[in-house]
Amino acid sequence: MGRLFLGAWLLAGAFVASALAQEAVALTRISATASDAVFRVDGQPYQGAAVFSWPTGSKHTLEIADWQLTPPLLKGRYLFQHWSTALGQLASPSPRVTVTADPGIAWYRADVTTEYAVSLVFFVCEDGPCAYPGTIWVNQVACRQSGDVWLAAGTTVLLEAIPDPGFVFAGWTQGGNPAAIYSFALNAPMTVYPRFAVARRMQLRTAPDGLQLLADRGLVTAPIDVDWGVGSVHTLAPVSPQFDQHGRQWIFHSWNDGADRNRTYPVPAGPTPLSVVAQFVPAVTTLLLTEPPNLILTVDGSAGASPRYEAWAAGESHTVIAPTHQIDAAGGAWSFREWSAGKANAQAIQVTEGQASSGIRMTAFYDPLSRVHVDSIPTGLTVTVDGEDCHTPCDVERPVGTTIRLGARPSIAVSDGTRLDLGSWEGVAGVTFTTSAGYTKVTAHYQWSYRLSLGSSPAGSGSWRLSPPSSDGYYPAGTSVGVAIEPPDGMKFREWGGDLSGSANPSSIIIGAPSSVVAYFDSVPKIPHPARITNSAGGTAGDAVAAGSIASLFGDRLSETTATGLTDPLPQSLGGVSLVCSGRLLPLLFVSPTQINFQVPSDLKPGKYQVEWHYRNAAVLPIGFTVTRSAPGLFAMGHRNGTSVSTESPAHPGEEILLYGTGFGPYQPSPLDGFRVPATPLFPLVDPVAIMLNGRTVAAESSAAAVGVVGLAVVTFRVPDGLDISAPINLALQIGDTVSNTIPLLVNR
Repeated sequence: MGRLFLGAWLLAGAFVASALAQEAVALTRISATASDAVFRVDGQPYQGAAVFSWPTGSKHTLEIADWQLTPPLLKGRYLFQHWSTALGQLASPSPRVTVTADPGIAWYRADVTTEYAVSLVFFVCEDGPCAYPGTIWVNQVACRQSGDVWLAAGTTVLLEAIPDPGFVFAGWTQGGNPAAIYSFALNAPMTVYPRFAVARRMQLRTAPDGLQLLADRGLVTAPIDVDWGVGSVHTLAPVSPQFDQHGRQWIFHSWNDGADRNRTYPVPAGPTPLSVVAQFVPAVTTLLLTEPPNLILTVDGSAGASPRYEAWAAGESHTVIAPTHQIDAAGGAWSFREWSAGKANAQAIQVTEGQASSGIRMTAFYDPLSRVHVDSIPTGLTVTVDGEDCHTPCDVERPVGTTIRLGARPSIAVSDGTRLDLGSWEGVAGVTFTTSAGYTKVTAHYQWSYRLSLGSSPAGSGSWRLSPPSSDGYYPAGTSVGVAIEPPDGMKFREWGGDLSGSANPSSIIIGAPSSVVAYFDSVPKIPHPARITNSAGGTAGDAVAAGSIASLFGDRLSETTATGLTDPLPQSLGGVSLVCSGRLLPLLFVSPTQINFQVPSDLKPGKYQVEWHYRNAAVLPIGFTVTRSAPGLFAMGHRNGTSVSTESPAHPGEEILLYGTGFGPYQPSPLDGFRVPATPLFPLVDPVAIMLNGRTVAAESSAAAVGVVGLAVVTFRVPDGLDISAPINLALQIGDTVSNTIPLLVNR
């Protein structure tokens, strides 16, 4: 088939050009909906699809079998439905049609559907008459013996097995499914193996008649006859106790063949019916009570809440036990007093025939106790009950009317700064009370309290005010504490530290854990007189400043306000203040009543100059100052990641450290005055920089203008190995003959 199909394509490709040149042709595709279905064109077989180049108007025959097997499945087949074209279904229903080549009809298709066989294998009747075991219904098709039922692919198949008289259905071999009805989706040929077995009639009886049994876990009323398959195994059990239709109660006694109460029954072969009889005797109705009700009783080893309803047979012996002490569902405690039939809590009962009409009724009597459940919040604490320790939760029992005394520590230390404080007792009016019958719950309520620690820097400075006050520094969780402090003479409050932040004084803190508050003070600076100009980082030799550096003007009543210059470029007037040097306005960074920070013009040559202070209508104040090539001053040092070198984050040998300062001398090229230094280009320092560590000199790795700020320089160096860290390390810069102020270098090995 494959070679014929390929040949059709080769012929079409070889002759299509010449055919088109000589006469009008129709290219026509012939196929079937199933790719492996066989069809014929002009008597030649093809499979899948074939394309033909036919002269327009020529006549051709298309043919396909009414049905054909699906290769390679012998139990699958294709059924012809009709021929179709792009214009629709052909009018002729015949599998053989004659068509005329037409360029307007590009294709013909044989539409087929797929069917699969459901094969039944269970019985073959070759020569009648036959004793058929039963009928298998396959989607409403009745099958009395083995055979095939053809159904469309994808169909849901419903199988139902109905045994004939003398037989029982024993299940389907495949899958071990015992149900007589089951279904599946038909997506391939399917072989089914129903199993029937020869039946034997079983007579299920009770003595007396009319009582119920469990046959294969199903409830039946005797007498009843059932068919069970020879060789099959079934279960039988009595229903005991039970009432008959007259309201009389019966107890199972035995089977007629002496088998166990709950039995299995293998069905033997044989022609005659089998009879099984369950023998019952009248029941003695027994009611076991407690006073109060709903307490526990144990009957023949089985414990359960009263009332207990039992059905016993004459001649039986039973044991009933009432526990000497028990707790009811509400938590109350009870002590056994006696049975209505005797004092002992364990009673042996011998059932007699005379009790069948009257029954048995017994009551166990209990006396109440007082049960007290002692707990705490949080649980797991130690309290006392009548002077004895009780690790909560605990239960104590006392006779009714007893006086109980409770005790609890007023405070319990949990950890440093955390404790539990006793609030109140719940469930009682006081710590001494009289017990009553039943169950009582008492709870000691504690609350979490946390210590608020206070500190100041400098230590011992200031006078604290707390609202509300605390005698020992502890506050209940959730308390909002107002915090205020009065600065000592000569100092002013700067900010809060510890668990409180900000600079508002007074402030408040909510207590939720052990907390600390630190007040930081600054010394009130003495106003320098007369006004003077120095390096902003600190004093330099002769108070000289370097061109392009940040300088500070100190004086008295320099401004009525405090303001910071944040714009780029820096403002030349800030808070009403302006500074003029050599006829030019200077960039301003900060203005306050006692200090003004500004940038020194970067083009000033070494020498003496004057700055004119201008403020609103005040008289102009000239202040003299000295400019040198370099006047280094250090502000701070930091790690490469931007964090500061500190006690919590010290430097390490070999680490690159950044030093920030001002007045390090000229740059080449020089950045613009008053403008923040851009990231590019680089503005390196002209003069070499050396770092001095307790007299040891370390070369700088780089030195340039700091990016993003005005008037600052950044110098990098690596912390050398072998530093003696047993004593503080003082760091300073040397540029030429000029040495900067010192700052501490914290190093950790």
